[in-house]
Amino acid sequence: MNVIFISPNYPEDRWRYIHALRGLGVNVLGIGDAAEETFPHGLKGCLTDYYRVDDLHDYDAVYRGVAYLTYQHGRADAIESLNDYWAMLEASLRRDFNVVGFDVNYAKRVFNRARVWDTLSDAHIALAQCDELGCTVLPEHARTVRCCGLADRYGHINGFCTYEFSDLPEFIRARKEQLSFFSIDPGLCNTPSHNLKDIALHTADVMKIRGGFFTFTFAVDEEQDSILLADASFLPPEEYFADVMACSGSSDVCHMWAADKVGIHMDYHVTDETTVFATRRFDRSYRYSHDRIMSKLRPMLRRYGRCYTDMEMTGDYFYIFKAESPAKARELIRFIQVDYADSTPIAEFPPLQAVDRNQLRQSAIREQSSYDARRLLSRKVEEKLRFGSTPVTTSAYEKGKQQANDIRKK
Repeated sequence: MNVIFISPNYPEDRWRYIHALRGLGVNVLGIGDAAEETFPHGLKGCLTDYYRVDDLHDYDAVYRGVAYLTYQHGRADAIESLNDYWAMLEASLRRDFNVVGFDVNYAKRVFNRARVWDTLSDAHIALAQCDELGCTVLPEHARTVRCCGLADRYGHINGFCTYEFSDLPEFIRARKEQLSFFSIDPGLCNTPSHNLKDIALHTADVMKIRGGFFTFTFAVDEEQDSILLADASFLPPEEYFADVMACSGSSDVCHMWAADKVGIHMDYHVTDETTVFATRRFDRSYRYSHDRIMSKLRPMLRRYGRCYTDMEMTGDYFYIFKAESPAKARELIRFIQVDYADSTPIAEFPPLQAVDRNQLRQSAIREQSSYDARRLLSRKVEEKLRFGSTPVTTSAYEKGKQQANDIRKK
């Protein structure tokens, strides 16, 4: 099976999907405008062949590239990019080379925000309001919930999961400088008159998703009894969201997508535990150190490390771990992100005790003295082992003791 991948080096996390295809024995043939020397290390060994063009906007050059790869490796079974910017390009190539996949009309309807909003409005789906700049305005007291999923080639929804963004601390909602969210049962996000999962599945059905991803962000306001759609995306989830979905379910979304391309069905079962994602920034001061966090989260920790390249605005270091419940998840997120100057108490996580500097200095002196004594004793033992009972050098104390013994004998 041959799959032609448009611009395999961007976005940078697309190599994971190519790696999943390669693991299933698929020949992945790349076409792009970047040099192979600039590819990430994980991508270089996954491409069977690569055809470089000067500009991907030049359709004739890309067309010749597809024709060359088809001549070298056989007929293409799929043409993918997983990038909304090249959706029209891959749809046009499918039409000209008679390759199965979404067509130009589908690309115009799904990857154009204005047309998506018109389609959803005609389907009587409640949408959030936008300001003069076109930015979505969320209700003040609403909960921000994201629903992610994958539809197979026949439109069956698989891999559905729900995540709630944390509002602790409050400035996360405004500036989005420290990202945190956790998995949650969609039934806990319902309002008296609306069911969140039903609305999400109905939205995916209205858009007629086939063999692709969907990500819906909702504003759930229980006081106003409303669930408003704030954002809709039909691209693969961000790299950190894919990791959280892999930790909170039974399958990895990259392998699920690749398996669907070769006609293999993979089930996705969400675990009962709550999966939490929280970040920190290096330019902030926090109440608890990284070592304190690691000692607390060690039994529950799944992944941690430097944040991904596209997360400069959401944090520098991330933690993915399990929690017993959403309430426990909120408390642990606050434990990770609480500021040093914030004196608000946290249940089960008392602040560190203040240390007396004079006592600390005296303790350091005692430790140094003890270290010097141990070092001297160790040196003497080593000398006796090496040279017997006669040491190499005699101290002033030993010389005086020897002289006193000599005088006493006389």
